[in-house]
Amino acid sequence: MASKGKILVIDDEPQVGMIFSKVLEAAGYEVVASASGEDGVKRLDSHPDVVFLDLKLPGIDGVETLRRIRKVEKNLPVVMMTAYQTMDSAVECMRLGACDYLIKPLDNSRIKEVVKHALIIGGASALSPDIVISPGELVGQGPAFQQVQKLIEKVAPTDLTVLLFGESGTGKELTARAIHLASKKSAKAFVPVDCAALPETLMESELFGYEKGAFTGADESRPGRFEMANEGTLFLDEIGNLSMSVQAKLLRVLQDPSFVRLGGRKQVRVTIRVVAATNKDLEAAVHRGEFREDLYHRIKVFPIELTPLRNRLDDIPMLVDYYLKKYSQEMNTPVKSVQPRVLELFQSYRWPGNIRELSNAIRSAVVLADNEITVEHLPTSIRFSQEKTAAPVANPQGDAGLRDVIKKVEREHILATLHKADWNRSDAAKILGIDYKTLYNKMREHGITEPE
Repeated sequence: MASKGKILVIDDEPQVGMIFSKVLEAAGYEVVASASGEDGVKRLDSHPDVVFLDLKLPGIDGVETLRRIRKVEKNLPVVMMTAYQTMDSAVECMRLGACDYLIKPLDNSRIKEVVKHALIIGGASALSPDIVISPGELVGQGPAFQQVQKLIEKVAPTDLTVLLFGESGTGKELTARAIHLASKKSAKAFVPVDCAALPETLMESELFGYEKGAFTGADESRPGRFEMANEGTLFLDEIGNLSMSVQAKLLRVLQDPSFVRLGGRKQVRVTIRVVAATNKDLEAAVHRGEFREDLYHRIKVFPIELTPLRNRLDDIPMLVDYYLKKYSQEMNTPVKSVQPRVLELFQSYRWPGNIRELSNAIRSAVVLADNEITVEHLPTSIRFSQEKTAAPVANPQGDAGLRDVIKKVEREHILATLHKADWNRSDAAKILGIDYKTLYNKMREHGITEPE
């Protein structure tokens, strides 16, 4: 199998190179390891597609190594690797053109995600040429998709603030990345913030950073996401979840792009492009007094609505083809086709989880299938959706009997996935499209235990 791309890892810790080799070579990438900045610069002659660069190196450090790389390769994607205590240097590297960063200890799924993002930036994506995609992995061809594409093309070259709105799973972060990659800031950092994931007490320090001693546990200074995104793009996902007090502070920074770290005195100025996203009706939230009207108008400079998948049925065959190729390549499986009946089910299903749900359904089915994805490989929610609609009295056992059948199928599906993942629960949860806690609860509910 041809290599998906060559990855150069510059880190003096041998185990880091081993981690990258284990994670990426299994996914079809070629990995080359280097133990110093000087040697890493020499290895640019081997024409890597992506470089992973540690900040702390013997001899010249990561910052100087990046400067030398930029003299030789101006557009080569470079991803920094760092620990929290060296985050200031990581920010400096991103200003020098690093496209992303990894926090140690390394997370395997994050490594693969960053590699794919970096390959898109570098124009070296090894996805099959018959898959038509836009920057950021947006896939489609229907009228709704083309309208979004036109809006991205219009707004990307500007510095206008963009507000993306639509249901969960419609691809808001992918759209934000597409705007960034098509902009003049594409060589700089794209920094996402999930405004729904952090409590109010942590959100301010996450956005604006803090100085050592600012609060209990602040053992060192740390820059916030605004500093990390300087000269690049800051993506504020689910902005409707911010508290009123954080909204007020955010508004001040958007009006005058400067702030003070928590516990600090020095004024920090930044130049960034802001893309915000929400699945809430912000205008209704304004009327209810839950969202500031001045902030709403500040972020809604250029709105883009993302259409739910149930209204994009003409894009489903292309999306299925894209995700089938993507996941069969990632997992190195022989699954190459989808049963026609599967496509029929997909185009009649309501897709409450939108594209994210479709992606998870294909990923799970690729693990379970041998050569072709059939109806039996689909999640129970999709398999039974049409049966309940088309023939509501076909089950003589009634609703209770149907629930028993669904539970049995769900148990078998979870068991099969666990076996495929060699009982690695984290991997199984990702394949199933659920979090680890949900999988743990489902295993308890169905009495599933790992064999000794």
